[in-house]
Amino acid sequence: MDVLDFPKETKPREIFAYTCERMAEPLIPLGFKYRKSKNDIVKTDRRFQYAIWFQPSIKFGSANFSVHVLVTSDELAAWRKRNGVENATDVVLGETLAALTHRAQEWPQYCVQTLAERERVIAEVTQQIHEFALPFFDRFQNLDDLVKDVRARGFLPHRKLGNRLHRKKDDEFCQCFAGDPA
Repeated sequence: MDVLDFPKETKPREIFAYTCERMAEPLIPLGFKYRKSKNDIVKTDRRFQYAIWFQPSIKFGSANFSVHVLVTSDELAAWRKRNGVENATDVVLGETLAALTHRAQEWPQYCVQTLAERERVIAEVTQQIHEFALPFFDRFQNLDDLVKDVRARGFLPHRKLGNRLHRKKDDEFCQCFAGDPA
């Protein structure tokens, strides 16, 4: 896709959509699909759906956005329902892309209004997707090892979450995919 500079009167939503498409482009040969209507890039295998989701800022407009990763599983949702988990969802993990990195700022807002900002953001986010998100998604290909790792350290061991909600979701994942009793 060509690098575009937009006229000053261009709507922020158009710039945002172009930016998302540029970041999605290198992932398409890897089996991902770009869904413009949902601002995300998704890939599905037999057990999981992996998504990178671009969330426009409500406060600052569509020229500003944050980036999230999401892993979902129908199998986990069914396990949660069978085991009486309240508000059983299919979400294995949903976090900002920054949460997969070692950045201190977990909710960075990217601004893409100008050509220079846009090109910097596209390069930065694309690099983070390849360095952090894709390897994170790849971990799901060996469930036995992933379950052992999550049981021992959680999904994001570099984060000091200590949050009961995260630990509960980690435990549910392990019970579901390791066949542990509830």
